[in-house]
Amino acid sequence: MAPSGKRLEMKVNPVWKMRLLFLLGLLAVGLFLFVVRSALPPFLYAGVITYLLAPLVEELEKRGTPRVLAILLLYAAAGGILVLLITHLVPVLVRELNAFGEKLPMYTAQVQGLVRWLQENYAHAELPASLRQVLDETISRSEQVLLSYTRSAAQLAFSLLSHALSLVIAPVLAFYMLRDLKLIKRTFAGLFQEPARTEIFSILHQIDSVLGGFVRGHLLVALIVGMLSFVGLTLLRIDFALIIGFVAGLFDIIPYFGPVIGALPAVAIALLESPLKALYVIILFLIIHQVESTIVSPKIIGQRVGLHPLVVIFALLVGGNAAGLVGLLLAVPITASAKALLFYFWKKRWPGREGTS
Repeated sequence: MAPSGKRLEMKVNPVWKMRLLFLLGLLAVGLFLFVVRSALPPFLYAGVITYLLAPLVEELEKRGTPRVLAILLLYAAAGGILVLLITHLVPVLVRELNAFGEKLPMYTAQVQGLVRWLQENYAHAELPASLRQVLDETISRSEQVLLSYTRSAAQLAFSLLSHALSLVIAPVLAFYMLRDLKLIKRTFAGLFQEPARTEIFSILHQIDSVLGGFVRGHLLVALIVGMLSFVGLTLLRIDFALIIGFVAGLFDIIPYFGPVIGALPAVAIALLESPLKALYVIILFLIIHQVESTIVSPKIIGQRVGLHPLVVIFALLVGGNAAGLVGLLLAVPITASAKALLFYFWKKRWPGREGTS
């Protein structure tokens, strides 16, 4: 009995016991969050604000600015920008939305006329029955995909409006999070003992090192692309330049497909006016994309997530199919985080081997 008892005692590894307790703790936390999920949106928004502003607060603090004053200075800068947006851009946006609503029947009639013209010419074309069936299915599928993404964008906009109260409360919560961030980290660290504490913080550091600069930099790049699109479309006298610029900036966050999707509304509206104007718009977006990829992104983003283009495209297809527009926006950050986790455990399991990107 003694030898078997000894073998059993040797199998009970404290590290594995700690990991089991950690997984059970995660399960309990996940269950709790599911129960109180209706109260989470303001805290999630506040967490995003905290994550974006924390490096700036820490940088100001290193330069001798008291932490609370640093937070207030950043809030004042953000508030000033918000006031400028509300006083200058929001009225223009409202006017463009009203004008778009008035012109929508005209655009619909023009598109229907174009579709009828294509159908008439397509019907007279001598094509094999199998090829005609493939073309019909492709057109139908393209229409469904376009409607799906349009619906997702509208749902996202209405979701933000429905969370207006959460968006108002979030900056207040973020202020306290930023102020007590070091205390929150110490309290979180105190929940674990070594070596679990070191392992957890190593994992979080790996994820932050991959995503931190990329997420913050990409948001700034998207803002620049949106502004360049707005200015260029205004110079070309394209209707709804502000709305299209916002859409172009939003979709620029999505790698590869985003710039193309963001340019489509501008090209479509310009095409309804004249093919030459549509050509000018295409050239404009090609120039903006070249400026972004060769000048803006390398200087602002700097680091990449280290994902192969095939992996990025696969992640985008999966994310778009699973969650529409939101899935497209989150596909790359989630995939990069998963890669960081796998790479971390790979190096820990086989210290002498290096994973590949």
